[in-house]
Amino acid sequence: MILYSWNIFKKVNKETWKGKGNMVGKKFISNGEWKRTLSALMTLTMFCSTTAYAVENKEIYSESSIVANEQLAAMVNPILQSYQVDSSMKTWCLTADSRLVILANEENISNERLAEVIKLVNAEFLEKAIVPNPLAMVYGGEGEVSNSDVLINIADVSEITDESTSLEAYRIDINENGVKLTGASENAVLYGLRTIQNLMLTNNGLSHGTIVDYPDVAERRLHVDCGRKYFSKDWFIRQIREMSYMKMNTIQMHFSENMGFRIECETDPSIVSEQYLTKVEVREIIEEARKYGVKVIPSFDTPGHVNHILKSHPEYGQISNRGTHFDGGLDVTNPEAVEYFKSLYREYMELFEGCTDFHIGGDEYMEFDRPPFTTEYKSVLDSYAKEQFGPNAVWQDALANYINEIAELVYEGGFKPRVWNDGLYYGENSYYERPQTIKMHDYIGVDFWSQMGWNRDIANLNTIINKGHTDIYNVNAGFFYYVLRNSKPTDGREQHSFDYLNQDKRIFEQWTPGKFESNTIADDSSVIKGTSMAIWCDNPNLVDEDVVTEDISKELRSLATKAWNTKSNSITTLDNFKENYKILGNVAGFEKGSELPSVGEILPAEDLGKVTLKYVSNTGKVLKDDVVKYGTIGKDYTFEAEEIYGYRLISQEIVSGSFDKEDKTYTFTYELYCDKTELEKEVKNSLNEDNYIRETYNDYRDALAIAKEVYEAEDSEQIAVDEALKQLLDAKKKTVSLEYYPLYIETKYTLKGEGFVSGYDEYLSAIENGQTVLDSSNITIDSMREAFNSIKKAKENLIKKDGNTPTITATDATYTHSGASWQGPYFPPETYAPERMVDGDLSTKAWFADNQNIGDEIVFSFPMELNMSGLKFVYPSDVGEDIIVNADIEIKSAEGEWTKVGTLTTADVNEKAISFETTPVKAVRFVIKENANKWYQISEVYFTYEQIEESNILKDMIIEGEELDITDKNLTLVSNMVDALIEAQKAYVENSIDTTIAEANLRAAIDSLKNEVVDVFKEHLEIAIEEAKKITEEELSTVVPAVVSEFKAALEEAEALLASANSTQEQINNSFDRLSKVMQMLSFEKGDKEALISLIDKISKLNEEEYINETWNKLKEQLEIAKSVVADENALEAEVAKTYKDLIKSFLDLRLKPNKDKLEELINKAENIDRSKYTEKSLRTLDKYLEKARSVFSNEEATEKEISKANKELELALNELVEKDNNTNKPTNDNNSGSNSNDLNNESNNVASNDTNKGGKLPKTGGASAATTVLFATAVSMVGATMTKKRK
Repeated sequence: MILYSWNIFKKVNKETWKGKGNMVGKKFISNGEWKRTLSALMTLTMFCSTTAYAVENKEIYSESSIVANEQLAAMVNPILQSYQVDSSMKTWCLTADSRLVILANEENISNERLAEVIKLVNAEFLEKAIVPNPLAMVYGGEGEVSNSDVLINIADVSEITDESTSLEAYRIDINENGVKLTGASENAVLYGLRTIQNLMLTNNGLSHGTIVDYPDVAERRLHVDCGRKYFSKDWFIRQIREMSYMKMNTIQMHFSENMGFRIECETDPSIVSEQYLTKVEVREIIEEARKYGVKVIPSFDTPGHVNHILKSHPEYGQISNRGTHFDGGLDVTNPEAVEYFKSLYREYMELFEGCTDFHIGGDEYMEFDRPPFTTEYKSVLDSYAKEQFGPNAVWQDALANYINEIAELVYEGGFKPRVWNDGLYYGENSYYERPQTIKMHDYIGVDFWSQMGWNRDIANLNTIINKGHTDIYNVNAGFFYYVLRNSKPTDGREQHSFDYLNQDKRIFEQWTPGKFESNTIADDSSVIKGTSMAIWCDNPNLVDEDVVTEDISKELRSLATKAWNTKSNSITTLDNFKENYKILGNVAGFEKGSELPSVGEILPAEDLGKVTLKYVSNTGKVLKDDVVKYGTIGKDYTFEAEEIYGYRLISQEIVSGSFDKEDKTYTFTYELYCDKTELEKEVKNSLNEDNYIRETYNDYRDALAIAKEVYEAEDSEQIAVDEALKQLLDAKKKTVSLEYYPLYIETKYTLKGEGFVSGYDEYLSAIENGQTVLDSSNITIDSMREAFNSIKKAKENLIKKDGNTPTITATDATYTHSGASWQGPYFPPETYAPERMVDGDLSTKAWFADNQNIGDEIVFSFPMELNMSGLKFVYPSDVGEDIIVNADIEIKSAEGEWTKVGTLTTADVNEKAISFETTPVKAVRFVIKENANKWYQISEVYFTYEQIEESNILKDMIIEGEELDITDKNLTLVSNMVDALIEAQKAYVENSIDTTIAEANLRAAIDSLKNEVVDVFKEHLEIAIEEAKKITEEELSTVVPAVVSEFKAALEEAEALLASANSTQEQINNSFDRLSKVMQMLSFEKGDKEALISLIDKISKLNEEEYINETWNKLKEQLEIAKSVVADENALEAEVAKTYKDLIKSFLDLRLKPNKDKLEELINKAENIDRSKYTEKSLRTLDKYLEKARSVFSNEEATEKEISKANKELELALNELVEKDNNTNKPTNDNNSGSNSNDLNNESNNVASNDTNKGGKLPKTGGASAATTVLFATAVSMVGATMTKKRK
C-alpha cells in the first residue's frame, strides 16, 4: 500500500473529499511546496508492505522526518510535557488496518466510560478524515496486537510518570510493536488519543519514542455569563467539544445575573428571562460535557448581582436606614428573603446533581467604600451583626454569615462551594475598618479575579490563603476577562474584547499559574487548583453568540497550553503555535447541531472477521490505501467500489459475502481517465515572457515548466493535471503586462506611513484604487494612466514631519496613574501626554485631568518661525463630556504679540478648522476663557504651513522612468529599465541612506531606452514570405477552408508590410508570427467523414424503445455531436477521428432493458405459497423482499444490477421460509443443490478476480439485440479499415 497516498490525495483534491478535517496539506503546499506535491503525484513511488507500518524517515516524501523533541512536542495542543524520540529514525502511522485494542481485563471490559471514549475519538478520526473508514475496536490481549494497532490500558499514575499525580496523565510508547497508550483514567485515555490525532494531522504520524504528558494546572475552566446574555444549548455543546479538544476540563454556567435569569425555574417562574434554557436542555449540556470529559459548575451569584430577581421581589432587597430597599443585593437581615434564595439553590442543586462544585458568588454586593453603602446600609448591617453575633461583631459578619450559610447548604448537598475573592475578609488589614469576627468555612474555594486596586480594603491573596483556604483558582482579570462592553475602548480594541490588544500573546508569553491580578505566588504552590477564562456580557446584545466563540478562540488556546504546560512559551513561539493550530483546526463536530458518524461496537478479537478492499490500476499501481472492514463473524456484508478521481472502474463494482475467521481480500481495478484539455490550452497558448514585467513572470515560468512536464507525461493523473493547471492559472493572474509598469511599481512598493503628518490616508486610498484597476480584466492604458496619476497627485500632497514638531507646555497636568495599585488602573505618564496631540495618530489623545479655569493655557512653540496659514483641532472619537467649553486660539511671531485667530466652544463637537492669511508664526496657544468643572481631551492639532520642497534626485528619476513613452521600444531595453526602476523604488520607499547604485543603474537604463536606434529587422519575414509563395493551390485544396482564408490574408499583409518603409518592428514581428502560425496549420487536413457518416446512418436505425433511457440518452447526445461534425466543412481529421471514437464508445455503452422473467416467476411463486404453513417471522422477511421485488419489477428504469439483487434477495427469502412445526431453516424446494448465498458470492468474487488478472475486461451488464450485434461487428470492421488507412 502507499503509506502517504491518502493524505496526498486529500491535500490536492480537497473538493473531492469535501474538505473534511484540516489537512497537513495546508502546511505542505505552502511556500512553493506545490512543486514537490506535483512531482510526488506524478510518481507516487513510496511503497511499503501491508504489514510494515513503521517507515524510514529518510524516504523522499516523508513529512514526518525526525525533528527536535521539543518541536514534536509543540505539534500538539496543548504542548506536550515530554516527547523523547528514539534513535530508530522511524515513524508509525495510523492506517486503515489499524485497530483500537483495549487490553482485555475485567476492569477494562466492564468500563463503559472507557468504551465511550474509544468510540468518540474513533468517530473523530473518521470525521477529520485521518482514516477513510472507522477503525476496528476490539478487546484483546497483548499477544493479539499487531504493529499497526493502538493498545489501550488504564493503570495507576505511578506506572506512567513520577512527575505528577494527576489522573489526567498518560503515556504513549511508539516502537516496532505498534503504539501502547496508558492512561491514569478514562479522560487521560481521551487526551492520549487526541494527541495521536493531533500528530497524525501535524506530523503525518508518531515518531518512535515515548510521550509522557500531564497537566501542570488541575482545573482548566471557561466561565460563561449566560445570565446576562442567552447562550443556546447548541452553543454550549460546541464550546464543550472545542474545550475538550484543547484538553480543558471545566465549564461554568453563570445563569443568574443583574440583567437576566436563564434557566427554567419551577420554584418561581416569574424570575425567568424571556430567553432561557429548559431543564431538559441543561441536562443535555451536562451529559455532553460528561461524554467529553468536561466538568460543569453551576454559578448562582448572591447576595449581590440579583437585580433581575429583585424586579419580581423588590421587598427582598437589602433594607436601608431610610426604609427603602436596594435593587441589586438581597436583604441578608431578612430571614424570609434568605429562605427564598435557599429554595432557589435547592432547586438547582437537584438539577445539577452529579456535578462536584457550585459557585455561590459572594462578590460586588455594594461598593463598600462610598455612598450609598456608607450612608444608608452600613449602619443597618452593623446593628444586625451586633444583635445576632455579639457586641464585637461588625457589618462584614452579616455578609460572612450569609455566605457561610449558603456554602453549608450546597456542601451538605454534595457540592464544594466557591466564591469570588472580593466578597471575603473586607477590611482585614484596614486603617478604617475592623476585621470580621466570623470564621469562613475553609472548604470554600476562591476564584481570585482582582485586587481592585482602587479600594485598599479588599483582602489580598495572602490574607485569603492565611485564613485557611487551600483551593484557589486564578481568574486574573488582566489576562482572562473577555467583556461585551458598554463603550468602545480607545486603543484599537473592539467593544467586544479582552482588556488588552493581542491578549493571546500576553497569555502565551507572560502569564503563569502564580501570576494573580496584583498578587504573585509560586507557580507550583499547592493552593493553586485551577485557572479560568471568563466571558462577561455587560452589553448582552452587542454581538451574537457565534462572535463570542470566534473572539475568545485564540486566547482560549493560549490559556489551554499554558495551563497544561507552563513552559509552552519556552518550547515554541506564539507564531509557530498559531501556525500549528491552523493545521489542527477545530474539534470534529464543531459546527452547531452536527453529529459524529457511527463507528459500531467494540468486539472481542476472536469474534471479528476482516475484509480488505484493494484499489489498483490496470497497470498494478496502488491508487489508495487498503480499506479494511471488520465485522462480526457470520454477519453478511456488501461493499461497493469507491470512485477515484481521475480513474474509471473496469472491474466488478460490488462484492458481498459473510465475515468469517479467514481474512478475505477483494481487488477493485481501475484505468486511468485523465482530461488534459484545459491544461493543453494553457500550455500551448502560454504567455510571451517579453511582454511582461520580469518579476511578475518568474512564478509563471516555473509553473509553466511543471505544467508542460505534467502535460507531456503519459501517466499523469487527473489530480496532478488539476493542480498543475491551478498553479499555472494562479501564477498567470499575478503576471503584469509590461505596458502597465508605472501603476504596478507604485501599488507594489508603497510609502510607509511613518513620517507623514497629513495626506497619507488619501494616498492609501489612491493605492487601493490603483490596485483595483491593475487587477481588473478591463484595464487599458488610459485607465492605468488615470490611476497612476491619482497616486502621483496623492504623493505630491503628502506632508512630512520636517523637524518643526512643536514643544508643548500646559497649565494642567495630563491623566496618569503610576503609583500604588490601589490608586487605580495603571496608566504610564506617556499614555495621555501632551505630545499625543502632535503625533499624527488619531487613536491617541492628550487627556487633561483638571477642571477648566480661566487663564489656563496650552502653548505650542516651534523651533523656527514658519509661514503658517491655518490649523485644525480634532477631538477623540470617545471624548464624551470632556470638551473645551470656551477658549481662544492665538498665534505669535518671534518678536510680535499674541493675536487671536479663532475660538473653541461647545459647538465644536468633533473638529474645528481655522484659516488665516499666511503669516510668520513662532507659537500657537489655546487660552481657556470660561470656568467649567470638566476635564478635557484633545486627539490631534494639525498646523498648515509652507514646507520646504524635498530635493531628491532618486525621486525625480523615478518619476522620469514612470512617465517614459515605451511605444515601439525594444522590449529587452524596456524590461531592463523596469527592473532598475523597481530597485530604485524599493530604495526610495525604504528611505535607504545610500542610493548611489540604484540611481546609476536607473540613469543608465533610462538613457539606453531613450537613445535606442530603431533599426527594423525584416529578414525573417522576407524568408517566411518566400516559403509561403512556394505552396500551390493544389496543396491548399486539401486544407480546411478557414485555414486557407487565413493563410492568404496573412501572406497579403506580410507582403504589404515588407514593402512599406514605415513598418515598425512590432508590426513586422506580429506579421511574421501570424504567417508562421498559419503555415503550421496547413497540416490541418479535412477529415475523412465516410466512416463516421456510415456509423451515423446505422445508429439512426436503432429502436430507442429497446434500450435503457440513461444509456440511450448518452448515445443520442453523442450522435448529435457527430452530425454537427459531419456538417462542419472545417472539421479536421483528428476531430473526425475523435468523434467517431466517442460515438463508438457511446454505442458500446448501450444497455438493453434487462430481462425480468425470472423476477416475475419468483414474485408469482411468493404470492401463491400457502402462508398457513410458515412462521410469522419468516413470512415478514419474505413480505419485505417481495415488496422490494415488486417495486423493481414495476420500475422501467431498473438496472440489471438492481434486478439481480431483487432476484437474489427474494429467492433467499423463499428458501429460508420456516415451517411452523420445525424451527430450523428449511428451503421450500431443492433448487439450491446444496449451495448458499455466501458460496455464490465467493464464487462470483473469485471469477471477478480471475477476469481482472486476464486484463480487466468490462463486465457484461446487458444483453444485445441482433441488430446491435450486427452493428457492432460492422463498427469494428470500420475501425480496422480506418486504422489501415492511417498506416498507409
